[in-house]
Amino acid sequence: MSVEELFSRQKLMSLFGATLARVAPGEVDILLPYCEDLAQQTGALHAGTVAAIADTAAGLAALSMMEPDSGVVSVEFKVNLLAPAIGTTFLAKGRVVRAGRTISVCTADVIADGKTLVATMLATMMRRAPRS
Repeated sequence: MSVEELFSRQKLMSLFGATLARVAPGEVDILLPYCEDLAQQTGALHAGTVAAIADTAAGLAALSMMEPDSGVVSVEFKVNLLAPAIGTTFLAKGRVVRAGRTISVCTADVIADGKTLVATMLATMMRRAPRS
């Protein structure tokens, strides 16, 4: 399955209003405009929202390095929240650190308004074989 096809099936990303901003081998960027419905009580983007776009960017980056018709699932991730997620746009930049046949290690940074690093993620992704 292609990165674009898998992203289009991610109903959560659609609900959030997120879009693919960039796709390259081992790299996927997801753009999310600020939405008050995705924020916490202080107005900052909710940590769950930040984690979701980072996880998706990392997973799709891993998928971009896998065999055609592969699927991908997260098996582990850690998120460091570095600054309040305050801004009008958020860019999640997923990158593959090491691509294996089954397991890939990825990172994802979430940047507010092109300047403030609000979170960084280290993730392990697993290839899923195509369903028959």
